[in-house]
Amino acid sequence: MSDFFSTDWSAMTTTDWTGLTILLVIAGLMIAAYFTILKPANRDKFEQHRDFVNHEDDMELDREERHGQA
Repeated sequence: MSDFFSTDWSAMTTTDWTGLTILLVIAGLMIAAYFTILKPANRDKFEQHRDFVNHEDDMELDREERHGQA
């Protein structure tokens, strides 16, 4: 089993090292984002942006109702 999970670090190419570096950076950024977003102290800051996607849809529905299209 240890042969299956072993890594020959000296045989890694530049592409392997680049991929490993990118993987670790992205994993670190995702972990930091999860902790930032899920931290209870930041709830109010993110709660105000809760429905920013739906806000434009509501405005468009209002516009259609004013013009008698709804």
